[in-house]
Amino acid sequence: MSSKYTKTAMLLHWLSAALVVGLFAIGWTMVELPKGPARGAAFALHKSLGLTVLMLTLWRFGWRLRHAAPALPSTLPAWQATLARAVHATFYLLLVLQPITGYLSSSFSGYSTNFFGLPLPEWGTHDPPLNEFFTEIHVLCSITLLLLIGTHVAGAISHVVVPGDRLLRRMLPW
Repeated sequence: MSSKYTKTAMLLHWLSAALVVGLFAIGWTMVELPKGPARGAAFALHKSLGLTVLMLTLWRFGWRLRHAAPALPSTLPAWQATLARAVHATFYLLLVLQPITGYLSSSFSGYSTNFFGLPLPEWGTHDPPLNEFFTEIHVLCSITLLLLIGTHVAGAISHVVVPGDRLLRRMLPW
């Protein structure tokens, strides 16, 4: 088994990471915009990119089922290996749950959802309590995702500062 991830896995990882960072940036700013075309465009872009992350995550999951991740080094403490597996599994869960709750929130908001201009089915009618329910879950998932990203980045940094630790290079294309 290779000690590195496949080029496809690397591409999907880094593309997903860039999109998630962009989604957080758009998400934080769009809610502060006054109602109008700029706010509508920001929400539309956020929805489209969120659904793109969902598709990439499903592709990543399918890829992962057919292409095992490189084995963790036997020198890695058991608690770190367990934490790494838990973080990755939770990433998959949140990167599916987050866009779905956003889509459902939008479906009950009274506003339509488009995927880069292509109209998508609405899964409900204007229902403020359901919109609020799915919005709350969406926000909770985003906070959890931020904490998870922080944990993931801290773990990656820890593998850079330890002399001789080459674990991070598994996800780097060079």
